[in-house]
Amino acid sequence: MLPGRDCPRARGGEATASPGVGATAAITTRWKISLHTAVASGTATILIIVFGPALLPTMILVLSIGWSRVHVRDHTVGQVIVGGLLGAAIAGAVSVPLR
Repeated sequence: MLPGRDCPRARGGEATASPGVGATAAITTRWKISLHTAVASGTATILIIVFGPALLPTMILVLSIGWSRVHVRDHTVGQVIVGGLLGAAIAGAVSVPLR
């Protein structure tokens, strides 16, 4: 619990951000991975892990963000796919053990 509050402390955000940023930064030095899609995918993954499959439709937002990154020609389809997969994988790997 947060001090003086009646809400549970958020878990996983701090733990997920560090390895996620490190992994995407390492890849981006050689290949321009989609950080926007990675963050969206990681966020959606954590929401699904915490609140259950009712939030699977949040992945539609991930697809929308990925499409927009390709549409504005900031990324290729491959860069968006790898960003989405990496974001989900890191969020899942870090969040599941914390539950």
